[in-house]
Amino acid sequence: MRLANATPASEFEFEWPAALHIAATGASGEAKTVSWAAVMESDLDGPLVRVVNVAAWTNTYKEMAAGNMVVSQIDKSTLRDCVEAVDEYASPDGGPWTAGLVWVDSLASTGFMVRGDSEIHKPEDIKPGTKIAIWNDKSATMNPFRSLLAWAGVPESDIIWVNTGDYAGCPRAVAEGRADICKAAPVVPLVMEASAAPNGIRYIELNPSDNPGGVRAFLELSPLYDFGPIAAGPQSCIGTWSVTSYKYLGADMNTDAALIYNIAAWLNENYDKYKDRYASNTNMTLNDLVTALQTIYIPVHPGLVQYLEEKGIWNEIYKARNQKDLALFEQYHEAYQAAMQQAVNLGIEVKSSNPAWLDYWERFKTENGLPLIKMHLNLTSHSW
Repeated sequence: MRLANATPASEFEFEWPAALHIAATGASGEAKTVSWAAVMESDLDGPLVRVVNVAAWTNTYKEMAAGNMVVSQIDKSTLRDCVEAVDEYASPDGGPWTAGLVWVDSLASTGFMVRGDSEIHKPEDIKPGTKIAIWNDKSATMNPFRSLLAWAGVPESDIIWVNTGDYAGCPRAVAEGRADICKAAPVVPLVMEASAAPNGIRYIELNPSDNPGGVRAFLELSPLYDFGPIAAGPQSCIGTWSVTSYKYLGADMNTDAALIYNIAAWLNENYDKYKDRYASNTNMTLNDLVTALQTIYIPVHPGLVQYLEEKGIWNEIYKARNQKDLALFEQYHEAYQAAMQQAVNLGIEVKSSNPAWLDYWERFKTENGLPLIKMHLNLTSHSW
């Protein structure tokens, strides 16, 4: 086995374990993971590579923290909730765990669609009286628009909200001129349909370098968003900077570095063997990984660090960022353990359905100055 700071694993005859258990969430997550894991099993001709469909993210992360899976799909929003122990994650066997980044899993884009003849090209073009299509007024629906308005510097009260009653109605409202802006992924059929209308469609340009102050205001309300060029969708959208969301592969930081090194190496060096087996596999490249490293808050697993060192990518800047990210995860883990013990001493049952415990933990975080977890603006600018 390879040890940290030892000779590169590639110079040893690495012995794979008899079985690799990989956690995936939901039917699509399972299909996605099987698409490359099956190739790995065949290619290695030795270990059983088993993909385990875990029903919910809460259970996925518990399995990882318990060491029952070697690698898991990771969603940055649910992992943030887990590390901060929000709501259902605040159970005795849940809460913070020291996740480590292993590789990128997929990339999806979404953003704010306008009609092709719209005068709105960037957030700063949004003015009082702009009509925005929504499908309901719940916070999950409204927050992305509030973030966009924060970037634009326009009060929510100055907007005309067009409630279409369902998600499908929003792109149609924009295409028909009943609304100016809607939120939609560029690859969904509704957007493709709207792009074929006489006026076509575009997406609002969300390039952080155009307005750093604007993007900071956006991220204050939506701290886990990231930005990048649209790679799939109508031709009028391709290359426009919009909201992007990577999903990741992760492992517990204590998982053997040699094993994670070899998994990362296999994913990179055998990319051509699995890239066409699932649509989003095309975003599992080393370049995608480097892009994700610029902003992700998840600390990098020592095995991946070793592989990136060999590739000449890892440097002191990455190292400094990684130390900060790891320190925050460890801070949350230690604080959660201390809070649970104190709660028990006070007779408060540590249970995710117990409001008294949830309130106690939230107060504990505030009183101990635990910062909220956010995406970073770039490799050298920290968000907390």
